[in-house]
Amino acid sequence: MVPPTPTYCRPVDRFLAGAGTFHPLLSLLAAMTILGVGQGGFALVLTALAGGHPDAQTSTILLLASFSGVWLLLWLWMRFVEQRPMVCLGLRGLARDIWIGVAIAVVVLAVDVAGMTASGQVRMAWARPDAMTAVLVAALLLLFVVQGCAEEVVLRGYLMQSVAAKWGVPAGLAIQAVVFAVLHGANPGMTWIALVNVAGYGLMLGLLVVWRGNLLAAMGFHSVWNWLQGVVLGFDVSGLGFRNTLMTADKTVGSHFWLTGGTFGAEGSIISTGVLVILITGLVVTIRRDWRKN
Repeated sequence: MVPPTPTYCRPVDRFLAGAGTFHPLLSLLAAMTILGVGQGGFALVLTALAGGHPDAQTSTILLLASFSGVWLLLWLWMRFVEQRPMVCLGLRGLARDIWIGVAIAVVVLAVDVAGMTASGQVRMAWARPDAMTAVLVAALLLLFVVQGCAEEVVLRGYLMQSVAAKWGVPAGLAIQAVVFAVLHGANPGMTWIALVNVAGYGLMLGLLVVWRGNLLAAMGFHSVWNWLQGVVLGFDVSGLGFRNTLMTADKTVGSHFWLTGGTFGAEGSIISTGVLVILITGLVVTIRRDWRKN
């Protein structure tokens, strides 16, 4: 006799049902190791294969590609240590959830850029890219998907799921957001505003997972946000710059880093802080409303 398919009152319950039995602190250690060894180790291998001394543009490309090592190490951990399928980390959901994340990323970035240009802090211009640059920009979307989704599946998937299942959703949200900020703490151009914002983005992405019950919206947001901000609009992305972009985002004379984000990128701007507060509040209200219905 085939057992009945379980039903869940809240989307987050379906997400938490896939959690393993490991203690949250062990899951935290595993997540940090998977990210550090997976990305760092694979970066060393790729750098060696590239000759050992790649230029700045190639180094950034190799950095993004190195996150494929995170996927490999996480798969090995799930397969041979926890003996759970990867899909239980929140990788199953509706395709529309991806587009929800993409749409939110486009709107948030549009508001950020509009605020910077309207205040005279940043001047946007078409970079007149050649055909090769256009091809590179399109190809980099795939690498940003690899990078962004790797961070999501480890932090918002594996780590948050483990903590939230044992210690509650608020604890899961808080711990993964703090870890997300810590992992970006040594990035070039980091400021206190940027650090707070990175934690805020981690919280917001976690709330997307709680709202939708899977990682797809968070993955869509993270991947497209980095790609649009960097190689399309020409901003730095968490302190990483790109030479070949479709547009340029030049800071005007006398501009303020707390409005432009400085060399960290648009996500280091106080404008992003305001947008995040609105977005996080909206997600919390939406989640509470949906939970009351159930």
